Amino acid sequence: MKYVLSHLQRGLRLRFWMTLLMTAGLCFSSFLQSILQNLQQGSLFYQGYHNELIVQGLSSDILASFLPVLAAIPISAGYLEDIKSKFARFLILREDYSGYLMSQCLACWGCGGCAILLGGLTAWGITALIFSPLEQVVKDYVGIAPQIASQLLLVFLNGGLWAVVGMALSTVMESKYIAYISPFIVYYLLVILYERYFPDAWLLYPRNWLDPEIWPYGVGSAVVFLLELTFFSGLLFYFRGRRRLESL
Repeated sequence: MKYVLSHLQRGLRLRFWMTLLMTAGLCFSSFLQSILQNLQQGSLFYQGYHNELIVQGLSSDILASFLPVLAAIPISAGYLEDIKSKFARFLILREDYSGYLMSQCLACWGCGGCAILLGGLTAWGITALIFSPLEQVVKDYVGIAPQIASQLLLVFLNGGLWAVVGMALSTVMESKYIAYISPFIVYYLLVILYERYFPDAWLLYPRNWLDPEIWPYGVGSAVVFLLELTFFSGLLFYFRGRRRLESL
């Protein structure tokens, strides 16, 4: 656990906070037009308006498109940076190969997911701060907190998945730049496969991975699916990374 925390501390640097702010900015950009239209029409802000805005932001196409790249920014290239700088030699003196690789993978998953999650929470907090005092009470209002929680959970898991995918593929290709590019490439390859060749294979479409309502067995089945993909990506990283460490 202490090694995981050590890698997490390395991940919580400028790139992490940049990712957080960019995620919040993408959320804002997705519902800015909706706010402007509301102001131009002189409509009142009804109760729960800020909650609907954040659901719109978290489920937007613009966030879904940039999420693979953003999630890889904090620490997906960290393993190769350790290898290139020979820093990994000193780390594996304190921990075994498996401990180092597993802690690196968990830290990458956590940083990638948390950067996106905290960006969404930041956008939610700001919209709540601005619009809550302006919202008019609605009789028999039904909150959408469970929907927001499901959306945030899927955003976190998607962020963690794409971060690990970037790290795994960069380890295979032995280029840290692949860590940032490969999630974007894989995302659009899956989109092309779904839209052009396999329109019935809805699991291929990464956009559906962010939609808690499309899953036949609820958000739990989405969680299991995303964790399985993350596990297999981590397994690829583990075997390739171990061979690379043994060659040092």
